[in-house]
Amino acid sequence: MRYKQEEMEEAYAEISQNENPKGAIFGALIGALPAMLLYFVFALIGGHFILLLALPPTVIGIFSRFVGRTYRHKHRLPVGAIGALAHIVGCALLGSSPLLYLLTPLAFFISMSVAKIKLKEVHDWAIYQADLGRLSISK
Repeated sequence: MRYKQEEMEEAYAEISQNENPKGAIFGALIGALPAMLLYFVFALIGGHFILLLALPPTVIGIFSRFVGRTYRHKHRLPVGAIGALAHIVGCALLGSSPLLYLLTPLAFFISMSVAKIKLKEVHDWAIYQADLGRLSISK
């Protein structure tokens, strides 16, 4: 290990205190508004490119990242669900072909992966050690 036990405990406590799962859901709901506006813009320009359909889930994930600051998968699952729901509503709004509905899992994973905060190496090690049970963490 490259880091001392105390360093990893402090790093884990820092990211655990900053994490806000309810804020992540709130941020995703707030981010769904500009995401839906993007679908309206796609409808106004008379078409869409498949690549442009990745923008609304990205917006949802970015809003969730800044409000929720989550790193755990279980806290980012609702964000992915909101991104997938926004994609389904957007495809219905655009009157898209049924094949574009098959991109819903992609929208789920885009919004979920963008919602994860960037971690430093010490935070990665701290999470790994905490999962193994090697850190003395007071919850």
